[in-house]
Amino acid sequence: MDIAATLRSYDGKRVAPFRAVAEAVRDAPERAIGQLVDLAASDEMALQVGATWVLKHLAERGAPPRGSGAARLLDLLGRPIAPDAALHILQTLPHMRIEAGQRGALRKALVGLIRSRRTFIRAWAYSGLGILAAHDPTLRSDVERLFDEAMKTDSAAVKVRIRHARAAMAR
Repeated sequence: MDIAATLRSYDGKRVAPFRAVAEAVRDAPERAIGQLVDLAASDEMALQVGATWVLKHLAERGAPPRGSGAARLLDLLGRPIAPDAALHILQTLPHMRIEAGQRGALRKALVGLIRSRRTFIRAWAYSGLGILAAHDPTLRSDVERLFDEAMKTDSAAVKVRIRHARAAMAR
């Protein structure tokens, strides 16, 4: 299967091409992750959205990006990418191992994303901050302050993600 060509057939609505790629790499996802991360880093919106959708799908099924693939994927949050691609990466975070060396840049990207106009990006960026704080207790007070501010003014969807993040931090 030509993964890039299949992802490019995305019409902006139906995720059938993404499902086709996920099915094609199902038996050996680790071999496709590098290529998918490369496609996610493309300047083409269809490739960004499709590759990140497939990566999220694989991560939810127990095959998240690891090592350099994970680092390259997380780096995408710090650059301009399609909003749906950013959301997919944010939704992949709970399934990934975030190395200590990645946490500073990821924190900076997440703090930027909590200012997004898009509610779900903000919500999942807060969730990501909670994940970071669970791994690094030195971040907890700053993250809790950000959570407190958002709980006063942000949407219900954001508040729900913050409640989930706080529960995860408490474990």
